This record gives sequence, C-alpha cells and structure tokens, in this order.
Amino acid sequence: MSYQEQVEQLANLYGVPSGYIDANGADTEIQTQARVCALNALGLDIKTASKVERAIERFLDQNWSQLIPPVIVQHKGKPFTIPIHLPASRLTDTLKGSITLDNKKAIPLEFKLKELPVLETRATRKKDMAKLNLPLPDISPGYHQLTLTHRKKEYQCRLIITPSTCYEPDFFDEKCNGNTKIWGCSIQLYTLRSDQNWGIGDFSDLKALAVHLAAQGADVIGLNPIHALFPDNPEHCSPYSPSTKSFINPLYIDVMAIPEFLESTEIQDKVRQESFQSQLKKLQNSDHVDYSQTTELKYTLFRELFAFFQDHHAASKSERFKTFEKFRKSGGANLECYAIYNALYEHFKKEDPDSWGWPFWPKEYQSPEGSKIKSFQRKNKDKIHFYIYLQWLAETQLMEAQQAALKAGMKIGIYRDLAVGVDKNGADVWSQPEGYCLQAGIGAPPDPVAPQGQNWGLPPLNPIVLRGNLYTPFIDTVQSNMASCGALRIDHVMGLLRQWWCPQGGHASDGAYVNFPFQDLLGILKLESHRHKCLVFGEDLGTVPEEIESSLPPAHCYSTKVLMFSNMGEQFKSPEDYKKRALTCISNHDIPTLKAWWQCDDLDLRQQLGIYDSGKTLTEKKARHKEKIALLKTLGDIDEWPWGVDPNDITTLGYSRDLMEKIHYYLAKTASRIVTVQLEDLLEMTTPVNVPGTSDEYPNWKRKLSRTLSDIFEDQGHQAFFKNLTLTRQA
Repeated sequence: MSYQEQVEQLANLYGVPSGYIDANGADTEIQTQARVCALNALGLDIKTASKVERAIERFLDQNWSQLIPPVIVQHKGKPFTIPIHLPASRLTDTLKGSITLDNKKAIPLEFKLKELPVLETRATRKKDMAKLNLPLPDISPGYHQLTLTHRKKEYQCRLIITPSTCYEPDFFDEKCNGNTKIWGCSIQLYTLRSDQNWGIGDFSDLKALAVHLAAQGADVIGLNPIHALFPDNPEHCSPYSPSTKSFINPLYIDVMAIPEFLESTEIQDKVRQESFQSQLKKLQNSDHVDYSQTTELKYTLFRELFAFFQDHHAASKSERFKTFEKFRKSGGANLECYAIYNALYEHFKKEDPDSWGWPFWPKEYQSPEGSKIKSFQRKNKDKIHFYIYLQWLAETQLMEAQQAALKAGMKIGIYRDLAVGVDKNGADVWSQPEGYCLQAGIGAPPDPVAPQGQNWGLPPLNPIVLRGNLYTPFIDTVQSNMASCGALRIDHVMGLLRQWWCPQGGHASDGAYVNFPFQDLLGILKLESHRHKCLVFGEDLGTVPEEIESSLPPAHCYSTKVLMFSNMGEQFKSPEDYKKRALTCISNHDIPTLKAWWQCDDLDLRQQLGIYDSGKTLTEKKARHKEKIALLKTLGDIDEWPWGVDPNDITTLGYSRDLMEKIHYYLAKTASRIVTVQLEDLLEMTTPVNVPGTSDEYPNWKRKLSRTLSDIFEDQGHQAFFKNLTLTRQA
C-alpha cells in the first residue's frame, strides 16, 4: 500500500473525507496534502509510511479494546443499543450492570452474550475480538450512567438519551392545531440608540425594545452573539470572535440599572458631573460605537460599584450578597476559570500592551493547571470576584429583559445567537487548550460569494477530544446560551456535521473538511431545548450538505432562509414555497441593507475597499438589475406592486418607502412560521454593520442605528407599517 493510500485510509478513519459537493452541485476532490494538514491538526504525526501504519493500528486497537464507549447518545424513536467489544473467547460470558438515571434511580441489567448475534470480528495482535450490540431498556431522556461489570472489572459509559425532536411551542405544533405565524426584529444589540445608554446598546434598551415591539404585534427579538469579548482589548469587537461562548459581554450591562448605583449617591453624583455627562453625550451622538472610551467609562464605574458591593453587602452578608454567592457557587469551575483568565489578562496587559492573550503569558500561566495559577488565585481573590460580579449583573439584566418581553405579550421573546467558534487567544481555549486544534482555522470552501474561500481564523474543537470529554464542553456551552431566551440560533449549523479546516499559514482554498459527531451533537441540542423550553434554528446558508437537509427538519430544528438568496431566475420564490419550519428574513449582518442592495451601494463599497475591480462591479450591477426585475415581478404576482414603478423605465426604479414596505409584505406572506425584519431597513439605512472579508478596511461591528428607539416607535409611519405587517402575518 502506498503512502497516499495509507493516508487516505487513516483520513477516512478520522472523518477527513476525500471530497465534497460544492455550492454549484459539483463533486470536488480534496487534495491529499490538505487531508494531511487536517490530520496533523488533530495531533497525528504521519511524516512517514510507518508512522501512518502505526496510527491506523492505534486507532483500530483503541476502538476494539474498549468494552463500552465512554459516551453514547441515543435518540427516542430508535432502538436503544450500545456496542461492546470483547475477546471472542468470552462470548459465553454473562454481563451484569445497571443504569443509574439522572434522578438517581438504578435499573439493573443482565446480558447473556451467547444469546446475542456477533456483528463483526477483528484479529488484533493480542487476541481475536468480537463486536456485539447490547439492547437497552426504554428510558426517559436525560444524562444517565451505564455501568457494566465483566470479570470483576467495572466499565462506565455516559448514556445520553434524547427526545426525538427539538422543543417546539404549542402554537407551532401541528398536533395541537398550531397554525401561528409570527414576526419580530433581528438586531445587533450594540447598534441601539437611546437617551439613556452610554454609547452602546444595553440590556435596558433591549427591555424597552421588547415592550415597544410587543405593543406593535411582534413576538420575537433576535440578538447578535452576546458572548464575552476582551475588556482589556476593547477594539477586538467582533461578536463572532469571542473570548468565550459561555459567558456574556459586560458592556451590555446598563450601569444605571445596577442596584449598587441606585444605592450610592456618591457614584450618582459622579455621573451627574458636567464633564462626565459631556463624555456620555459624545458617545451617544457618535454614529459608531467607541469601544475604547465606552469600556473605560463603564469599567471605571463597574469597579467602583463592586467596591460599594463589597463594603455594603459582602461585609454585612446581606441577602444580595447571599444571592451573589449562590450565583458564584452554581457557576462552578467554569465561571471561576473564566474570571481567573480575565484577571490574568488584565494583569499581563498592564505589564505588556502587546500581550493579547494566554499565548503571550509566561508558560506557568498558560493553562488553568499552570504551576502559579493557585498562587495568583489566592492573591487576587477580589479581582476574580469582580469578573464574577459582572457576569451576575449581565445574566440578571438579560433575564429581566426576557421576562419583560414575555410579560408584554411576546410568544418567544429573545433569541440568542451561538457563534461557531472562539478566538484562539481567549478564555475558552486557555481553559482547555488540548480540546482545540490550534494548527487549523475554521472557514468555508470556495463558493460564488467568496471564490477564494474563507478563513475565519477560529481554532476548531478537536472532535476526538470532545468525545473523550463526554461532550461536556458542548453541553455546557449550549446550556449557558439557552438561558434567559425563548430560542437559540446556531450560527453555521453545518459545523455540527463538518467543518472546513484551513491550514495554519495557508489559504482557505487549501483546506479540508473534518467530520463531527453530528447525530450526537444534534441529540444534545434536542435534549437541552426541551429542558430549557427553547426553540432551535440553524443558520444553514452556503454549501449545505444533504445530511443537514435530511436531518434538521425531522428534528424540528428550524431552518434560516434569506429572501435575497431566493432568486429563481425570472422571479423570486413564491411565498407559499418557503419552508414552514424556518426563520426567514430579507438580509442579515453579512448582507447589505435592503436600500443598499437595491441601489448597489454594497457593490460600490466593495470596489472602494479594493474587494472588486471596476469590471467586477459592473458585472455585478448588471446581475443585480436582473434580480430587481425578478423581485418586482414576484411582488406583482402577489398584489404588492410598488406605486409608480415601471420595470421598462429605469427612471422609475429608484428606492422608495413604498418599495421597502411592499418587499416586507412579501416577506410577511411567506409560509415560514417566523420572519424577522431589520430596523436598518425600516430607517432606510445604507451603511452595513459588517463587510465580510475586511478588518481594518471598514469599521465592522461598530455602526449604530440612525435614530433612537423612542424616535422609531413614536413615528406614525412606522406604527402603520408594523400594524400592516402584523395583519399580513395573521391573514
């Protein structure tokens, strides 16, 4: 067998396929070298043929040497079985054991192996092995523990039983005659303007928005990822490149809604000072979020409020302090680890401004198990508790916003967004560096939108280590992101099935797919969605494999559909042809606003930024004109033709308020159970929040809305639009 053939065998064992179907439906081969890079990123040394051969043997021997796997996920509606491997000479043995349910009840087990069929055999260097399936009793969903005893040795397996589908509210459940179609808004929280915030949208703004929207008939508010970023590196502001996905960005805390602020006249007086108010007004009036200045102001007050909390609550062991302590203890090791990381980041950033995260720290601090971590923890208890205090405040204010949304009459309230990855320098990677493949970056293969592919630079989880950790990191992340919301959006949901790994220092086009245990991860989503009563939908845009298309709908995991991607050639998709179980929108944070799209402002901007040359821009504008004509034809077919528009007279094709509304009424008529609009489109804005493929060239993730929330909802034209949107959805 040649070296290439050996690599192909090893790659197949580790779930690194030799090809895929691209966005155009063509079979595409993945080069051997790209698969080698992926295997190297997984931690395999395969420089020579002999090393590849040993790696294959180790993989097979390890799988066949385990009596039972460390974890197995079983879905309701399918037979419950578990594979076992044991010497062929022991096929007449009897296995005994038990299943300890998550309610502590134990179910005894006994298996006479001679009564079970042998599924497969393998001759290893030591002995002949056999594989069988043990039938398990039908048990309720949950996290259980399977224990088996064989020849006086005890073996354990985490047994995760999941519902057959994700949670779905009764008003969507067809079995309960659910026929509801709802609408809402998707927002970037930081873009919200108000007369009260400190230059960045906060949880009080979110609460106010929920109440305003509910009064207009909306039932859902979609957020950008609100994961924690880097407080000592505030300009690192992409919500899709967080430090951790399990905790919240404290910048979204409303300082003036913190109880300690309401108790401290001294801190209130400081905020009332003319110099302080002048800074606030400047931040509020800016068209872009000034992350550095906002962070400085907020964290200065955060520290003073924490000191007040210590003096007036911790010292007296008040009820508020007891609530904090309960939060701190319930957060466990994950919360403590996150807080230690932030305290370390703050410490080393003061010593060296170019210290951007744990890889820049002394070796003894580069993991939670570092030799000096315990000492640092003892000496910096207050600093660590400060970061826990901020998480307590953030989770409390987010919960209050969700409660306000539901109280105001929303059916779902807030949906949160779970980013696909984390920054390699952040808290999640620091807390478990062995769980990530730091020699690769998650991205996307070449497609019509990005012909060179995309490399997001986010280190992927190691699927082998993830399984070895009994999926605990994934479970913890899902649980934390399903808190205080009615739905969860999974960014790039295809990442649960496979991820495009770009080689370190290489191009995205040189990448390879690496498979993940999709059915296991989907099962965990099902289980947690029921436990949290949280609707789940995935961002399934781009190159979508058949496994996603065939698995998500039966699991009641809602799809994401974008109107701008629904051009069928001569016209756009008819409203009734949209998926029912879907959240459908006109555009999102990676796509231009509706007005910018219609006016081709996005194409001009891409040329201005050097992404397109003039020839490419002209070609795209011609294609865009055809899309606009197709969209107008579709509007005509559904009796939503915009006033004064003649497709044969280009002078009538300018953008108008009426055109904006008619396109939204088309959106409202779709069969999708959820549709969301963007306030940017209501305000007829043209500047994007993000231009994919840029960093310093454009101020991504900073642009605010053009008007305050009070201005938006006092406008009678907007009120009439919301009313029509609600009526159209109900009809």
